[in-house]
Amino acid sequence: MNGKEIRLVRRKAYESLCHAQAKKGVTMEDYKKWSREVDQKITLAQAGIRKFEVYEIEGSEEGIPPFDIVEVIEVDSWETLKKIENNEKMKKFLAEEWMKKWVDKGSLVNIYGNKI
Repeated sequence: MNGKEIRLVRRKAYESLCHAQAKKGVTMEDYKKWSREVDQKITLAQAGIRKFEVYEIEGSEEGIPPFDIVEVIEVDSWETLKKIENNEKMKKFLAEEWMKKWVDKGSLVNIYGNKI
């Protein structure tokens, strides 16, 4: 390799897990379509977002799961995520689109951490 060394350095990332219950009257089929066509595109276009995956929760080991949807967001930092959520365009999208039409705002739980 002509004496040159190539190193791949992975920057530290934070994982944010957002749990939500679909709003009453919203079908999972409609939510999945909207998520793929709108939400995932908008979220992945934000600077600092490295990965965004959305999961439909189908069950739990015991009883009914408390959430229908889990979003896994890999982001540069918690501060970056908060900055994204607070920019005017995303703030409007989250309030007027996601929380108003698709999920029960009272069910939202957002946690974050680092891989061990």
